[in-house]
Amino acid sequence: MGIKKKIWKVMKWILIVISLLILLGIVWNAICKKIDEGKIQNAYGDSVPIKGKRMVVEIVGEEHVGPSIILLPGLGETSPVLEFRPLASELSKKYKVITIEPFGYGLSDGTKRERTIENIVEELHECVKSLGEEEYYLMGHSISGIYSLYWSQIYPDEIKGIIGIDPSVPKMTSKENNPFPVSVQLLNQISAYTQKIVNITGVTRLLSINNPKKVVYADPQYPYSEREWEVFRILTLDKGYNSTVMAEMKNLDKNMERVENMKVPKEIPILQFVSKENCRTMPKWEQLHRDIIENKENGKVILLEGSHYLHFEQKKEIVEETIQWIENR
Repeated sequence: MGIKKKIWKVMKWILIVISLLILLGIVWNAICKKIDEGKIQNAYGDSVPIKGKRMVVEIVGEEHVGPSIILLPGLGETSPVLEFRPLASELSKKYKVITIEPFGYGLSDGTKRERTIENIVEELHECVKSLGEEEYYLMGHSISGIYSLYWSQIYPDEIKGIIGIDPSVPKMTSKENNPFPVSVQLLNQISAYTQKIVNITGVTRLLSINNPKKVVYADPQYPYSEREWEVFRILTLDKGYNSTVMAEMKNLDKNMERVENMKVPKEIPILQFVSKENCRTMPKWEQLHRDIIENKENGKVILLEGSHYLHFEQKKEIVEETIQWIENR
C-alpha cells in the first residue's frame, strides 16, 4: 500500500472517530438537557403573565417606599436574576429593586414575537405596570441602555431617572465608532453561534462538571449557594443563545437605527457608569454617552476602571454613587 493511501486511511479513521465523538456528545448533551428541565423549575422569582407568556421577576427590598429600581440585563445574559443578585442585594438595603428577565432570558418563556425595540420595551413596560409600579428608576446594563432610551421617549412621565451600567448608546455600531473590522452585530452572531456549537456538542457541559464557575460568568466575590451555582450553570448550558435571544441579536442594527438620533428628555435625570477599559478600546465611548444627555445639568457620567461588567468589578462604587445620586434628586 502506497504512503498516500496509508495517510488517507489514517485520516479517514480519525474523521470517523471525531464524528462519532461529536455525535455521542450531542446525544449526551440532549439527554442531560432533558434531565435538567426539572431541576430549574421555579428555581427563583415570580412569574408575571405578559402577552400570553411568563416573564420572571425577582423583587427584593419590598419594605421600602418610593420609586423602585428596575434592573434590566445585557444582551444574551443567561440568568439576569442571578447575575444581578449581588447588586440588587446591596441596593435593596435602601430601595425596592425589581430584576426583570425579558422573554428568552433566564426562567422566562421564549417568544416568536418580533424582537423589535418597540415590542421589547412594550413587554417590559407591561411587566412593570402589572407589578403596580407607577414611578421608577430604570437601571440597565449594556443593550438595555438603548431600551431605556427608547422607553424614555414613550413613557417619560413614569421615569424618575435612568442609570446605565456601561450601557449601549446610539451610533456605537457606526463604522466611524466601531474599532473592529466587521460590524458589532456580526461579531455578536459569530460569538453566539460558536458558543451554541460548543454547548450542543457537550463540550461546555463537560467543562462544567464539578465546577460551574468554569462556564458561568458571575460576581466572584458574591457567596452564591451550591444550588444557585447549579441553576446558573444549567441556564448557561441549556438556554444560552436560544432562538428568542438570537432573533434579538439579529435585530440589533435595526434597533440601533431606531434610536440613532434620540436623546434622554431634558426632564429625566441620567447617571451613567462608563467602563474605562471600553474607553481605551473605543476612543469615542465616553463622548457617545455624553451626547445622549439633552440637559447636561441633569446628567452625570462617571468613568470607572474595569471592563464592561462594572456591576461585578465596581459594585461598591456603583451602589454608593447611585444612592447619593438618588438621595440628592
